[in-house]
Amino acid sequence: MKEFKKKLINKLLKNLTFNHRISNSLYLLIYINLIFIYGCSTLNKSEDLNICSSSSLPCLSSTEYVLLITNKGTIKLELYGRLAPLTVGNFVDYVEKGAYDKTIFNRVIRKPYPFLIRGGDNSLIKGENKFIDDKTGKVRYIPLEIKLRKNNLPTYGKEIDISNQKNNIELKHKRSSLSMARSEKVNSASSQFYISLKSLPELDGRFAVFGKVISGMNVIDLIEEEDFIVEAKRL
Repeated sequence: MKEFKKKLINKLLKNLTFNHRISNSLYLLIYINLIFIYGCSTLNKSEDLNICSSSSLPCLSSTEYVLLITNKGTIKLELYGRLAPLTVGNFVDYVEKGAYDKTIFNRVIRKPYPFLIRGGDNSLIKGENKFIDDKTGKVRYIPLEIKLRKNNLPTYGKEIDISNQKNNIELKHKRSSLSMARSEKVNSASSQFYISLKSLPELDGRFAVFGKVISGMNVIDLIEEEDFIVEAKRL
């Protein structure tokens, strides 16, 4: 079973839609953001830290709601900007651009036990890639973002693999959790996301959870590969 779980995780790490060779300019952008974030980590916990005021990436520190209208039914998502501001900002930005409209669920794993469904693939868009950053003209990548209870700021750019730290992760993989897919490179998340079909503690600390399904899990349970999002809307 452990070997099977490793294979599933490896499948999740294979993002088949995008080329993950990040440009030097984008590495510089992420590096600048990480310097800001790590530099702030030594401040007193009582101080009010605002990542969004200093980030060049899309960023939202508020709770957001998104509706996914699929060919199987409607799914409502709740997104936690306070705990994952860059990840939520990135996702909502693509929603508002219509980038998720007419995109497929490109991976569904239910056997030998429920695992996840993955969406955000652009293969229905007839060769057009809508997941482009308007500022750079290139695919946008965001750093891995995981919030620990004891810290004011999320941890960026590294996996959480120490047991006592993993226990303090604010957003863990439960049934209905919404998370970002990525390749083996830690800071390679872009547009593809996945929804957990059961609790998946083996993914905690490795992937960024940033929200959950608050209605429509019955629809999630019907989704198969090649089903698609008709329209995604910010509420």
